[in-house]
Amino acid sequence: MIDQHSPSRRQFFRRSGALFAGMVAAPRIVRGMARYDFDVPASPVARRRPATAWMPDLPAAEELRGLALVAVDAARTFGAEFADVRIGVQRACDGTTSRLEFGYGIRARTGTAWAFEHGNVMSRDAMVRSARAAAAGATVAGRVNATLGWTAPEGFAHVPAATGTWDCPVDIDPFSVPLNEFDAFVARAEAAVRTTAPFFWWAQAQASWTEETRVVASTEGTLITQTFTRGGPNFHVESSLWGQQGIEIPITPEGGQSGGFELVLRPEWERIVFERLEPLAVLRELPSKSFNDVGRFPVVLDGEAFASLVSHTLNFALDGDRVMGTESDASGAGFVRPFEMPTNTAAYDLAPALTIMSDRATPSSVAAQWDDEGVATSSTTLIDRGRVTDFHVTRESAPWLSPWYQRRQRTPRLAGRTTAPTAASLPMANGGQLGVTPATSRTSIADLSRDMTHGFWVVGAKVNPSSNLSTGMLRPRFAVEIRRGVPVALIHDMWMSFSTLAILKSGLVMLGDASTLHTQMGEMEKGIPWQTMRNPTTAPAALCKQIDVIQLPKA
Repeated sequence: MIDQHSPSRRQFFRRSGALFAGMVAAPRIVRGMARYDFDVPASPVARRRPATAWMPDLPAAEELRGLALVAVDAARTFGAEFADVRIGVQRACDGTTSRLEFGYGIRARTGTAWAFEHGNVMSRDAMVRSARAAAAGATVAGRVNATLGWTAPEGFAHVPAATGTWDCPVDIDPFSVPLNEFDAFVARAEAAVRTTAPFFWWAQAQASWTEETRVVASTEGTLITQTFTRGGPNFHVESSLWGQQGIEIPITPEGGQSGGFELVLRPEWERIVFERLEPLAVLRELPSKSFNDVGRFPVVLDGEAFASLVSHTLNFALDGDRVMGTESDASGAGFVRPFEMPTNTAAYDLAPALTIMSDRATPSSVAAQWDDEGVATSSTTLIDRGRVTDFHVTRESAPWLSPWYQRRQRTPRLAGRTTAPTAASLPMANGGQLGVTPATSRTSIADLSRDMTHGFWVVGAKVNPSSNLSTGMLRPRFAVEIRRGVPVALIHDMWMSFSTLAILKSGLVMLGDASTLHTQMGEMEKGIPWQTMRNPTTAPAALCKQIDVIQLPKA
Protein backbone atom coordinates (compact mmCIF):
# COMPACT_ATOMS: atom_id res chain seq x y z
CA MET A 1 0.00 0.00 0.00
CA ILE A 2 2.76 2.42 0.90
CA ASP A 3 4.65 1.63 -2.29
CA GLN A 4 1.58 2.55 -4.33
CA HIS A 5 1.54 6.04 -2.87
CA SER A 6 5.27 6.73 -2.78
CA PRO A 7 6.56 8.32 -6.00
CA SER A 8 10.24 8.18 -6.82
CA ARG A 9 12.03 11.48 -7.44
CA ARG A 10 12.00 10.70 -11.16
CA GLN A 11 8.25 10.05 -11.03
CA PHE A 12 7.70 13.28 -9.11
CA PHE A 13 9.38 15.35 -11.81
CA ARG A 14 8.23 13.28 -14.78
CA ARG A 15 5.10 15.34 -15.13
CA SER A 16 6.89 18.66 -14.70
CA GLY A 17 10.43 18.27 -16.01
CA ALA A 18 9.60 19.68 -19.44
CA LEU A 19 8.19 22.82 -17.86
CA PHE A 20 11.33 23.34 -15.83
CA ALA A 21 13.60 22.94 -18.82
CA GLY A 22 14.62 26.30 -20.24
CA MET A 23 12.34 28.23 -17.87
CA VAL A 24 14.20 28.24 -14.57
CA ALA A 25 17.73 27.93 -13.32
CA ALA A 26 18.77 25.13 -10.99
CA PRO A 27 16.68 25.00 -7.83
CA ARG A 28 17.78 26.98 -4.82
CA ILE A 29 17.64 25.59 -1.29
CA VAL A 30 15.72 28.04 0.89
CA ARG A 31 15.11 27.16 4.57
CA GLY A 32 15.70 23.52 3.71
CA MET A 33 13.13 23.55 0.90
CA ALA A 34 13.92 23.06 -2.79
CA ARG A 35 12.73 26.17 -4.61
CA TYR A 36 12.04 26.79 -8.28
CA ASP A 37 11.28 30.31 -9.55
CA PHE A 38 9.29 31.02 -12.69
CA ASP A 39 8.97 34.18 -14.74
CA VAL A 40 5.40 34.90 -15.79
CA PRO A 41 5.15 36.21 -19.39
CA ALA A 42 4.12 39.84 -19.77
CA SER A 43 2.43 39.69 -23.19
CA PRO A 44 -1.32 40.50 -23.28
CA VAL A 45 -2.10 37.11 -24.79
CA ALA A 46 -0.16 35.21 -22.10
CA ARG A 47 -1.78 37.21 -19.31
CA ARG A 48 -5.19 35.90 -20.29
CA ARG A 49 -4.08 32.63 -18.71
CA PRO A 50 -3.59 31.80 -15.00
CA ALA A 51 -0.20 31.40 -13.33
CA THR A 52 -0.60 27.63 -13.30
CA ALA A 53 -0.08 27.64 -17.09
CA TRP A 54 3.64 28.14 -16.37
CA MET A 55 3.89 25.90 -13.31
CA PRO A 56 4.09 22.10 -12.97
CA ASP A 57 1.21 20.03 -11.65
CA LEU A 58 1.44 19.36 -7.94
CA PRO A 59 1.52 15.84 -6.49
CA ALA A 60 -1.74 14.56 -5.06
CA ALA A 61 -2.18 14.78 -1.29
CA GLU A 62 -2.40 10.99 -1.18
CA GLU A 63 1.15 10.78 -2.52
CA LEU A 64 2.40 13.07 0.26
CA ARG A 65 0.57 11.02 2.88
CA GLY A 66 2.18 7.86 1.54
CA LEU A 67 5.67 9.35 1.86
CA ALA A 68 4.90 10.56 5.38
CA LEU A 69 3.82 7.07 6.45
CA VAL A 70 7.01 5.62 4.99
CA ALA A 71 9.08 7.98 7.15
CA VAL A 72 7.09 7.25 10.31
CA ASP A 73 7.33 3.49 9.84
CA ALA A 74 11.07 3.73 9.17
CA ALA A 75 11.75 5.83 12.27
CA ARG A 76 9.90 3.31 14.42
CA THR A 77 11.77 0.41 12.81
CA PHE A 78 15.13 2.07 13.55
CA GLY A 79 14.37 2.49 17.25
CA ALA A 80 12.68 5.85 17.73
CA GLU A 81 10.23 5.84 20.64
CA PHE A 82 8.39 8.71 19.02
CA ALA A 83 8.68 10.34 15.62
CA ASP A 84 6.70 12.78 13.56
CA VAL A 85 7.11 14.08 10.03
CA ARG A 86 5.96 17.14 8.15
CA ILE A 87 5.99 17.08 4.36
CA GLY A 88 4.81 19.96 2.22
CA VAL A 89 4.51 21.40 -1.27
CA GLN A 90 3.94 25.13 -1.71
CA ARG A 91 3.30 27.34 -4.71
CA ALA A 92 3.10 31.13 -4.84
CA CYS A 93 2.23 33.87 -7.33
CA ASP A 94 2.05 37.66 -7.25
CA GLY A 95 0.97 38.24 -10.85
CA THR A 96 4.55 38.82 -11.99
CA THR A 97 6.53 35.86 -10.70
CA SER A 98 5.66 32.46 -9.31
CA ARG A 99 7.50 29.77 -7.40
CA LEU A 100 7.32 26.17 -6.24
CA GLU A 101 8.83 24.83 -2.99
CA PHE A 102 8.85 21.36 -1.48
CA GLY A 103 10.56 19.51 1.34
CA TYR A 104 10.13 17.56 4.57
CA GLY A 105 11.35 17.34 8.16
CA ILE A 106 11.51 14.35 10.50
CA ARG A 107 11.78 14.63 14.29
CA ALA A 108 12.64 11.62 16.47
CA ARG A 109 12.86 11.08 20.23
CA THR A 110 14.47 8.35 22.31
CA GLY A 111 14.10 8.77 26.05
CA THR A 112 14.37 12.53 26.54
CA ALA A 113 16.78 13.12 23.65
CA TRP A 114 15.70 14.53 20.30
CA ALA A 115 17.12 14.63 16.78
CA PHE A 116 15.90 16.24 13.57
CA GLU A 117 16.56 15.62 9.88
CA HIS A 118 15.22 17.40 6.83
CA GLY A 119 15.44 17.03 3.07
CA ASN A 120 13.92 17.93 -0.26
CA VAL A 121 14.32 14.77 -2.35
CA MET A 122 10.75 13.52 -2.53
CA SER A 123 11.33 9.78 -2.72
CA ARG A 124 10.74 6.73 -0.55
CA ASP A 125 14.44 5.96 -0.25
CA ALA A 126 15.32 9.51 0.79
CA MET A 127 12.60 9.53 3.45
CA VAL A 128 13.83 6.21 4.87
CA ARG A 129 17.44 7.47 5.02
CA SER A 130 16.37 10.65 6.82
CA ALA A 131 14.18 8.73 9.28
CA ARG A 132 17.04 6.35 10.04
CA ALA A 133 19.42 9.28 10.62
CA ALA A 134 16.91 11.00 12.94
CA ALA A 135 16.38 7.86 15.01
CA ALA A 136 20.14 7.22 15.24
CA GLY A 137 20.77 10.85 16.14
CA ALA A 138 18.31 10.70 19.03
CA THR A 139 20.01 7.55 20.35
CA VAL A 140 23.47 9.14 20.18
CA ALA A 141 22.22 12.35 21.78
CA GLY A 142 20.82 10.33 24.68
CA ARG A 143 24.19 8.66 25.25
CA VAL A 144 26.03 11.97 25.12
CA ASN A 145 23.58 13.51 27.59
CA ALA A 146 24.05 10.55 29.95
CA THR A 147 27.85 10.83 29.73
CA LEU A 148 27.72 14.55 30.52
CA GLY A 149 25.22 14.03 33.31
CA TRP A 150 22.75 16.35 31.65
CA THR A 151 19.07 15.66 32.23
CA ALA A 152 16.57 17.03 29.75
CA PRO A 153 13.10 18.11 30.90
CA GLU A 154 10.99 14.98 30.96
CA GLY A 155 7.54 14.55 29.60
CA PHE A 156 5.74 15.01 26.33
CA ALA A 157 2.07 15.79 26.68
CA HIS A 158 -0.24 13.10 25.36
CA VAL A 159 -2.85 14.12 22.80
CA PRO A 160 -5.30 11.92 20.91
CA ALA A 161 -4.15 10.92 17.44
CA ALA A 162 -5.54 13.36 14.88
CA THR A 163 -6.76 12.21 11.49
CA GLY A 164 -8.50 14.04 8.70
CA THR A 165 -8.19 16.88 6.22
CA TRP A 166 -8.81 20.62 6.34
CA ASP A 167 -8.82 23.07 3.47
CA CYS A 168 -8.75 26.82 3.98
CA PRO A 169 -12.11 28.21 2.78
CA VAL A 170 -11.60 29.72 -0.69
CA ASP A 171 -14.32 31.17 -2.92
CA ILE A 172 -12.11 31.96 -5.92
CA ASP A 173 -8.91 30.00 -6.45
CA PRO A 174 -6.23 32.68 -7.11
CA PHE A 175 -4.18 30.19 -9.12
CA SER A 176 -7.04 29.75 -11.59
CA VAL A 177 -7.57 33.49 -12.14
CA PRO A 178 -6.17 34.97 -15.39
CA LEU A 179 -3.16 37.16 -14.73
CA ASN A 180 -4.83 40.15 -16.36
CA GLU A 181 -7.29 40.12 -13.43
CA PHE A 182 -4.31 40.75 -11.16
CA ASP A 183 -3.40 43.68 -13.43
CA ALA A 184 -6.95 45.05 -13.33
CA PHE A 185 -6.99 44.96 -9.52
CA VAL A 186 -3.66 46.79 -9.28
CA ALA A 187 -4.93 49.51 -11.65
CA ARG A 188 -8.19 49.93 -9.69
CA ALA A 189 -6.42 50.02 -6.34
CA GLU A 190 -3.84 52.59 -7.36
CA ALA A 191 -6.56 54.73 -8.96
CA ALA A 192 -8.56 54.57 -5.72
CA VAL A 193 -5.58 55.89 -3.76
CA ARG A 194 -5.00 58.73 -6.22
CA THR A 195 -8.70 59.67 -6.17
CA THR A 196 -9.25 59.30 -2.44
CA ALA A 197 -5.94 60.73 -1.25
CA PRO A 198 -4.33 62.79 -4.04
CA PHE A 199 -1.85 64.30 -1.58
CA PHE A 200 0.09 61.03 -1.69
CA TRP A 201 2.31 61.22 -4.75
CA TRP A 202 3.14 57.51 -5.00
CA ALA A 203 0.97 54.44 -4.59
CA GLN A 204 1.69 50.77 -5.15
CA ALA A 205 -0.70 47.86 -5.01
CA GLN A 206 0.00 44.17 -5.37
CA ALA A 207 -1.94 40.96 -4.90
CA SER A 208 -0.11 37.76 -4.00
CA TRP A 209 -0.91 34.33 -2.62
CA THR A 210 0.77 31.20 -1.38
CA GLU A 211 -0.89 27.81 -1.31
CA GLU A 212 0.60 24.95 0.65
CA THR A 213 -0.47 21.36 1.14
CA ARG A 214 1.16 20.01 4.31
CA VAL A 215 0.90 16.53 5.79
CA VAL A 216 1.75 15.70 9.41
CA ALA A 217 2.10 12.08 10.53
CA SER A 218 3.40 10.50 13.74
CA THR A 219 4.09 7.13 15.35
CA GLU A 220 1.09 7.82 17.61
CA GLY A 221 -1.27 7.48 14.66
CA THR A 222 -1.70 11.11 13.66
CA LEU A 223 -2.20 11.62 9.92
CA ILE A 224 -3.56 15.01 8.89
CA THR A 225 -3.55 16.93 5.63
CA GLN A 226 -4.14 20.68 5.48
CA THR A 227 -4.20 23.09 2.57
CA PHE A 228 -3.45 26.71 3.42
CA THR A 229 -4.27 29.53 0.98
CA ARG A 230 -2.93 32.85 2.25
CA GLY A 231 -2.43 36.27 0.76
CA GLY A 232 -4.53 39.09 -0.63
CA PRO A 233 -4.00 42.75 -1.47
CA ASN A 234 -1.04 44.79 -0.35
CA PHE A 235 -1.23 48.61 -0.52
CA HIS A 236 1.55 51.08 0.18
CA VAL A 237 1.55 54.82 -0.37
CA GLU A 238 4.31 57.35 -0.06
CA SER A 239 4.28 61.08 0.49
CA SER A 240 6.96 63.70 0.88
CA LEU A 241 5.98 64.84 4.35
CA TRP A 242 9.08 66.94 4.72
CA GLY A 243 11.53 68.10 2.14
CA GLN A 244 12.53 65.28 -0.18
CA GLN A 245 12.14 62.52 2.36
CA GLY A 246 9.37 60.10 1.40
CA ILE A 247 7.42 58.27 4.08
CA GLU A 248 5.98 54.90 3.12
CA ILE A 249 2.71 53.98 4.82
CA PRO A 250 1.09 50.52 4.58
CA ILE A 251 -2.68 50.51 4.23
CA THR A 252 -3.40 46.79 4.41
CA PRO A 253 -2.25 44.53 7.27
CA GLU A 254 1.05 42.74 6.87
CA GLY A 255 0.84 39.04 6.13
CA GLY A 256 -2.52 39.10 4.36
CA GLN A 257 -5.36 36.77 5.29
CA SER A 258 -6.56 33.26 4.62
CA GLY A 259 -8.71 33.11 1.51
CA GLY A 260 -8.67 33.37 -2.26
CA PHE A 261 -8.98 36.00 -4.96
CA GLU A 262 -12.25 37.16 -3.41
CA LEU A 263 -10.11 39.13 -0.92
CA VAL A 264 -9.31 41.73 -3.60
CA LEU A 265 -12.89 42.02 -4.86
CA ARG A 266 -14.24 43.61 -1.71
CA PRO A 267 -16.21 46.75 -2.68
CA GLU A 268 -15.13 48.68 0.40
CA TRP A 269 -11.46 49.05 -0.52
CA GLU A 270 -11.91 52.75 -1.34
CA ARG A 271 -13.41 53.34 2.10
CA ILE A 272 -10.58 51.39 3.75
CA VAL A 273 -8.02 53.53 1.92
CA PHE A 274 -9.76 56.72 3.00
CA GLU A 275 -10.12 55.68 6.64
CA ARG A 276 -6.42 54.81 6.84
CA LEU A 277 -5.10 57.92 5.11
CA GLU A 278 -7.57 60.70 5.91
CA PRO A 279 -6.30 61.30 9.49
CA LEU A 280 -2.80 61.73 8.06
CA ALA A 281 -3.81 64.34 5.51
CA VAL A 282 -3.68 67.21 8.02
CA LEU A 283 -0.08 66.35 8.83
CA ARG A 284 1.12 67.68 5.48
CA GLU A 285 0.33 71.20 6.66
CA LEU A 286 2.57 70.93 9.71
CA PRO A 287 6.14 72.22 9.78
CA SER A 288 8.83 69.60 10.06
CA LYS A 289 11.94 69.61 12.19
CA SER A 290 14.72 67.43 13.44
CA PHE A 291 14.33 66.11 16.94
CA ASN A 292 16.32 67.84 19.70
CA ASP A 293 14.34 67.37 22.94
CA VAL A 294 15.55 64.23 24.69
CA GLY A 295 13.82 63.05 27.85
CA ARG A 296 10.72 61.23 29.06
CA PHE A 297 7.46 62.10 27.41
CA PRO A 298 3.91 60.78 27.16
CA VAL A 299 3.51 58.99 23.82
CA VAL A 300 0.53 57.78 21.82
CA LEU A 301 1.47 54.72 19.79
CA ASP A 302 -0.90 54.21 16.87
CA GLY A 303 -2.35 50.72 16.34
CA GLU A 304 0.45 49.66 14.03
CA ALA A 305 3.19 50.76 16.44
CA PHE A 306 1.52 49.25 19.52
CA ALA A 307 0.84 45.97 17.71
CA SER A 308 4.51 45.82 16.74
CA LEU A 309 5.58 46.47 20.34
CA VAL A 310 3.31 43.76 21.79
CA SER A 311 4.15 41.28 19.04
CA HIS A 312 7.94 41.62 19.38
CA THR A 313 8.05 41.59 23.20
CA LEU A 314 5.23 40.13 25.29
CA ASN A 315 4.03 37.76 22.57
CA PHE A 316 7.36 35.96 22.18
CA ALA A 317 8.02 36.15 25.93
CA LEU A 318 5.01 33.85 26.41
CA ASP A 319 6.40 31.11 24.13
CA GLY A 320 6.54 27.81 26.00
CA ASP A 321 10.06 26.97 24.81
CA ARG A 322 11.35 30.39 25.84
CA VAL A 323 9.92 30.24 29.39
CA MET A 324 11.36 26.70 29.70
CA GLY A 325 14.80 28.07 28.91
CA THR A 326 15.39 25.91 25.84
CA GLU A 327 15.81 29.07 23.75
CA SER A 328 18.45 30.59 26.05
CA ASP A 329 21.34 29.68 23.75
CA ALA A 330 19.40 30.57 20.60
CA SER A 331 17.04 33.55 20.46
CA GLY A 332 17.53 34.25 24.17
CA ALA A 333 15.82 33.95 27.52
CA GLY A 334 12.66 35.80 28.47
CA PHE A 335 11.63 38.25 31.14
CA VAL A 336 8.53 36.19 32.01
CA ARG A 337 9.55 33.58 34.59
CA PRO A 338 6.43 31.62 35.54
CA PHE A 339 7.69 30.12 38.80
CA GLU A 340 8.73 33.52 40.12
CA MET A 341 5.14 34.73 39.78
CA PRO A 342 3.50 34.75 43.21
CA THR A 343 0.05 33.21 42.87
CA ASN A 344 -1.90 35.87 44.73
CA THR A 345 0.00 39.07 44.02
CA ALA A 346 0.33 41.37 41.05
CA ALA A 347 4.12 41.13 40.82
CA TYR A 348 4.09 40.18 37.15
CA ASP A 349 0.67 41.50 36.24
CA LEU A 350 0.23 44.13 33.58
CA ALA A 351 -2.00 47.16 33.14
CA PRO A 352 -5.70 46.39 33.87
CA ALA A 353 -6.63 47.79 30.45
CA LEU A 354 -4.73 44.97 28.76
CA THR A 355 -6.56 41.85 27.59
CA ILE A 356 -4.94 39.70 24.89
CA MET A 357 -6.47 36.74 23.06
CA SER A 358 -4.80 34.24 20.76
CA ASP A 359 -6.48 32.29 17.99
CA ARG A 360 -5.84 30.48 14.70
CA ALA A 361 -9.28 30.83 13.15
CA THR A 362 -10.07 32.16 9.69
CA PRO A 363 -9.62 34.69 8.22
CA SER A 364 -6.26 35.05 9.99
CA SER A 365 -3.19 34.40 7.87
CA VAL A 366 -2.17 31.70 10.38
CA ALA A 367 -5.54 29.91 10.37
CA ALA A 368 -5.37 26.12 10.75
CA GLN A 369 -7.41 23.28 12.21
CA TRP A 370 -4.33 21.56 13.66
CA ASP A 371 -0.84 22.75 14.48
CA ASP A 372 2.40 21.08 13.36
CA GLU A 373 2.24 18.57 16.22
CA GLY A 374 -1.26 17.45 15.25
CA VAL A 375 -2.91 19.38 18.12
CA ALA A 376 -6.33 20.89 17.40
CA THR A 377 -6.30 24.70 17.48
CA SER A 378 -8.54 26.74 19.76
CA SER A 379 -8.81 30.21 21.24
CA THR A 380 -6.95 31.14 24.42
CA THR A 381 -6.85 34.16 26.72
CA LEU A 382 -3.22 35.03 27.41
CA ILE A 383 -3.76 38.22 29.41
CA ASP A 384 -7.06 38.85 31.18
CA ARG A 385 -7.44 42.45 32.38
CA GLY A 386 -3.75 42.63 33.17
CA ARG A 387 -3.23 39.14 34.59
CA VAL A 388 -1.11 36.49 32.85
CA THR A 389 -3.43 33.50 32.43
CA ASP A 390 -1.81 31.34 29.75
CA PHE A 391 1.23 30.67 27.57
CA HIS A 392 1.90 29.46 24.03
CA VAL A 393 2.03 25.86 25.25
CA THR A 394 3.58 23.03 23.22
CA ARG A 395 3.55 19.30 23.90
CA GLU A 396 7.08 19.58 25.30
CA SER A 397 6.49 22.62 27.49
CA ALA A 398 3.09 21.54 28.88
CA PRO A 399 4.51 19.07 31.50
CA TRP A 400 7.16 21.57 32.53
CA LEU A 401 4.56 24.32 33.04
CA SER A 402 2.05 22.03 34.74
CA PRO A 403 2.98 23.10 38.34
CA TRP A 404 2.32 26.75 37.42
CA TYR A 405 -1.18 25.87 36.25
CA GLN A 406 -1.82 23.58 39.24
CA ARG A 407 -1.14 26.44 41.64
CA ARG A 408 -4.02 28.21 39.91
CA GLN A 409 -6.28 25.14 40.03
CA ARG A 410 -5.93 24.58 36.29
CA THR A 411 -4.24 22.20 33.87
CA PRO A 412 -2.23 23.23 30.79
CA ARG A 413 -4.48 23.32 27.75
CA LEU A 414 -2.88 22.61 24.41
CA ALA A 415 -4.39 24.98 21.87
CA GLY A 416 -2.34 24.27 18.76
CA ARG A 417 0.50 26.75 19.18
CA THR A 418 3.37 24.79 17.58
CA THR A 419 4.55 25.90 14.15
CA ALA A 420 7.18 24.79 11.67
CA PRO A 421 7.84 27.80 9.39
CA THR A 422 8.35 25.34 6.51
CA ALA A 423 7.79 21.61 6.27
CA ALA A 424 11.59 21.23 6.46
CA SER A 425 11.84 23.27 9.69
CA LEU A 426 11.83 22.19 13.32
CA PRO A 427 8.44 22.88 14.99
CA MET A 428 8.56 25.39 17.84
CA ALA A 429 6.18 27.47 19.95
CA ASN A 430 4.41 30.28 18.12
CA GLY A 431 1.49 32.38 19.26
CA GLY A 432 -0.96 32.37 16.38
CA GLN A 433 -3.02 35.52 15.76
CA LEU A 434 -2.92 37.81 18.79
CA GLY A 435 -5.65 40.33 19.44
CA VAL A 436 -5.45 43.17 21.97
CA THR A 437 -8.97 44.08 23.07
CA PRO A 438 -9.72 47.74 22.27
CA ALA A 439 -11.59 50.19 24.47
CA THR A 440 -15.37 49.87 24.33
CA SER A 441 -16.00 53.61 24.63
CA ARG A 442 -15.23 55.96 21.77
CA THR A 443 -11.53 56.76 22.07
CA SER A 444 -9.74 58.07 19.00
CA ILE A 445 -6.09 59.04 18.69
CA ALA A 446 -7.17 62.66 19.15
CA ASP A 447 -8.89 61.66 22.42
CA LEU A 448 -5.76 59.86 23.63
CA SER A 449 -3.57 62.92 23.03
CA ARG A 450 -6.06 65.60 24.11
CA ASP A 451 -4.63 66.09 27.61
CA MET A 452 -0.96 66.06 26.58
CA THR A 453 0.98 69.14 27.62
CA HIS A 454 3.98 68.04 25.59
CA GLY A 455 4.31 64.62 24.00
CA PHE A 456 4.30 62.67 20.74
CA TRP A 457 2.06 60.61 18.51
CA VAL A 458 3.95 57.78 16.80
CA VAL A 459 2.74 56.57 13.38
CA GLY A 460 4.13 53.09 12.73
CA ALA A 461 7.36 51.84 14.25
CA LYS A 462 10.12 49.30 13.91
CA VAL A 463 10.77 47.53 17.24
CA ASN A 464 14.16 46.01 18.09
CA PRO A 465 13.91 44.16 21.41
CA SER A 466 16.80 42.92 23.54
CA SER A 467 17.54 39.19 23.64
CA ASN A 468 15.37 38.67 26.74
CA LEU A 469 12.67 41.02 25.37
CA SER A 470 12.65 43.12 28.56
CA THR A 471 13.93 46.28 26.88
CA GLY A 472 14.38 47.56 23.37
CA MET A 473 14.54 50.36 20.85
CA LEU A 474 11.59 51.71 18.91
CA ARG A 475 12.04 53.79 15.78
CA PRO A 476 8.91 55.59 14.56
CA ARG A 477 8.13 55.72 10.86
CA PHE A 478 7.46 59.33 11.76
CA ALA A 479 6.22 61.15 14.84
CA VAL A 480 3.99 64.12 15.48
CA GLU A 481 4.84 66.55 18.25
CA ILE A 482 1.83 67.35 20.47
CA ARG A 483 1.57 70.49 22.60
CA ARG A 484 -1.51 71.14 24.72
CA GLY A 485 -3.33 68.41 22.84
CA VAL A 486 -2.67 69.91 19.40
CA PRO A 487 -0.30 68.56 16.66
CA VAL A 488 2.35 71.23 16.04
CA ALA A 489 5.19 69.60 14.06
CA LEU A 490 6.40 66.53 12.25
CA ILE A 491 9.49 64.97 13.80
CA HIS A 492 12.04 62.82 12.06
CA ASP A 493 15.25 61.07 13.18
CA MET A 494 13.63 60.08 16.47
CA TRP A 495 14.32 56.96 18.54
CA MET A 496 12.70 55.69 21.71
CA SER A 497 14.15 53.42 24.38
CA PHE A 498 11.70 51.34 26.37
CA SER A 499 11.32 48.85 29.20
CA THR A 500 8.63 46.34 28.24
CA LEU A 501 7.16 46.02 31.73
CA ALA A 502 7.36 49.77 32.35
CA ILE A 503 5.16 50.34 29.30
CA LEU A 504 2.77 47.40 29.62
CA LYS A 505 2.39 47.57 33.40
CA SER A 506 2.51 50.99 35.02
CA GLY A 507 3.02 52.98 31.84
CA LEU A 508 -0.08 51.98 29.87
CA VAL A 509 -2.74 54.60 30.58
CA MET A 510 -5.47 54.00 28.03
CA LEU A 511 -6.25 52.13 24.81
CA GLY A 512 -7.98 53.38 21.71
CA ASP A 513 -11.26 52.04 20.35
CA ALA A 514 -11.83 49.66 17.43
CA SER A 515 -11.39 52.46 14.89
CA THR A 516 -7.67 52.59 15.80
CA LEU A 517 -7.01 48.85 15.29
CA HIS A 518 -4.19 47.78 13.00
CA THR A 519 -2.47 44.46 12.31
CA GLN A 520 1.28 44.08 12.28
CA MET A 521 3.38 40.98 11.62
CA GLY A 522 5.86 40.09 14.35
CA GLU A 523 9.06 38.24 13.48
CA MET A 524 11.55 36.46 15.71
CA GLU A 525 14.56 34.32 14.88
CA LYS A 526 14.40 31.16 16.98
CA GLY A 527 16.18 27.84 17.24
CA ILE A 528 19.61 26.63 16.14
CA PRO A 529 20.07 27.31 13.29
CA TRP A 530 17.81 30.31 13.44
CA GLN A 531 14.52 30.20 11.63
CA THR A 532 12.02 33.00 11.29
CA MET A 533 8.82 32.64 13.28
CA ARG A 534 6.04 34.99 12.19
CA ASN A 535 2.66 35.74 13.67
CA PRO A 536 0.31 38.71 13.36
CA THR A 537 -0.94 40.93 16.17
CA THR A 538 -3.93 43.25 15.97
CA ALA A 539 -3.95 46.11 18.46
CA PRO A 540 -5.51 49.53 19.03
CA ALA A 541 -3.65 52.76 19.65
CA ALA A 542 -2.26 53.16 23.17
CA LEU A 543 -1.41 56.10 25.43
CA CYS A 544 1.79 55.44 27.36
CA LYS A 545 2.57 57.60 30.36
CA GLN A 546 6.31 57.90 29.77
CA ILE A 547 8.76 56.63 27.18
CA ASP A 548 12.40 57.64 26.95
CA VAL A 549 12.83 59.65 23.76
CA ILE A 550 16.43 59.73 22.59
CA GLN A 551 18.54 60.86 19.68
CA LEU A 552 21.20 58.60 18.22
CA PRO A 553 24.28 60.05 16.54
CA LYS A 554 24.06 60.09 12.78
CA ALA A 555 26.38 57.81 10.87
